Amino acid sequence: MVVPFNKKQEVNAVTLYDWYNLHHDEDDRRTLFVFLSKALKYIHDHGYCVMVFHPSLIFVLYDNPECIQFTKLMELPDDEEERKNIIKEDIFHSAFIQIGLYSNTLAKLSPDFLINNFDSFVEFLPAGDAPYYRGVVQRGASIYFCQFDVEKAKRELADLKKQFGEKVDNQEESIFDNESETDLTNKKYNDYIYKQISGYQDAAFVHLLIIPTIAFVLLALFGVISWFVSILS
Repeated sequence: MVVPFNKKQEVNAVTLYDWYNLHHDEDDRRTLFVFLSKALKYIHDHGYCVMVFHPSLIFVLYDNPECIQFTKLMELPDDEEERKNIIKEDIFHSAFIQIGLYSNTLAKLSPDFLINNFDSFVEFLPAGDAPYYRGVVQRGASIYFCQFDVEKAKRELADLKKQFGEKVDNQEESIFDNESETDLTNKKYNDYIYKQISGYQDAAFVHLLIIPTIAFVLLALFGVISWFVSILS
């Protein structure tokens, strides 16, 4: 099933391609890709995948890189192996777009050329991120960029503490992991952006049903109590 997204959600939206070209700061661009991967993970976690993976069909809403909208989604198949392969393909396509944008070669770049000539693109990538892209492109890793970013930040924190003669104990590492894990899908925004698949609307509908149901039960209970009292009288 293809999920049609409400066009109202595209108000105050620009394509991923246009947003990238309007923002030249490397940190801004990297932040965009972190949240792109969080949106992708959110979609996969809710049983969907991206049907058309093209930067002209991916939008940044309200000039906020945290608000990423993929516009053409479809349900993942039931077969577990097939699901894994599709998710791997989505992660590859995400990395492919990022590398193409970084290197300004997206219009002419092909997956085979990127795979066979990855070393030629390393110079265009942010320092420290090349191992992630290599792993996805050449080794078929199914790791989201946001997961890599968390692990990278954790290693940098540990290295910094070592430089100051400190060490990260197990409790600190556990807290760090828990805080990072809860933010891997940017739920606060994506619940609304992807409410067609998130259950957000269903939850509201259930809430509307619960109120009259409770009222009906209370009225019925009141009727039974009244009947019982009348008998005793």
